[in-house]
Amino acid sequence: MLQQKKLDDFFNIKYKNNKKNKIMNSTPNNTPDYGSFNSTGIINKINSFQLNDTIQNKIPKYILRFDGASRGNPGQSGAGAVLYKNDKEIWSVSRNLGIQTNNYAECFAMTLGIDKASELGIKNLIVEGDSMLIINQLKGKWKIKNNDLKNLHLSIVEKLKHFDSIIYKHIYRKYNSRADELANIGITGIL
Repeated sequence: MLQQKKLDDFFNIKYKNNKKNKIMNSTPNNTPDYGSFNSTGIINKINSFQLNDTIQNKIPKYILRFDGASRGNPGQSGAGAVLYKNDKEIWSVSRNLGIQTNNYAECFAMTLGIDKASELGIKNLIVEGDSMLIINQLKGKWKIKNNDLKNLHLSIVEKLKHFDSIIYKHIYRKYNSRADELANIGITGIL
């Protein structure tokens, strides 16, 4: 009986009073009263979860990761971008940018990826980069002061009109290794 009480307390189960037996006020009649919690709600949640899971498997998930690199600031720079569909790489690019700042290289890499995603007709995109500056500028949280970055940003904004949704995420460098590799290849030109 003590174990049942602990279980009842844990799951917040209250039993209706048994009218025939008034000696014990809490005698269960095996009809638990779950309050606002009901089994139909659980079934509906399970069904909607399964439905959403099924739909998610049919809708492709596209991720763009970008990175820029500069040896010196400004210095020799490169840009790299990668597109993934359901966690599989479907496109990548590496570009030498000559003498530029690191921030310019980051923004240019983002431009390369957005251009390709738009060209491929991707409508829903998750954009991930390790540049807090570029991510926050794209989110509209930080102002863009540099004229070169403003021009790149304007070209990105034009491309964004072709998308239904874009989510921007800042990620740590260790999760952006492929784009970083491509940006460094862009600097050296060596594959």
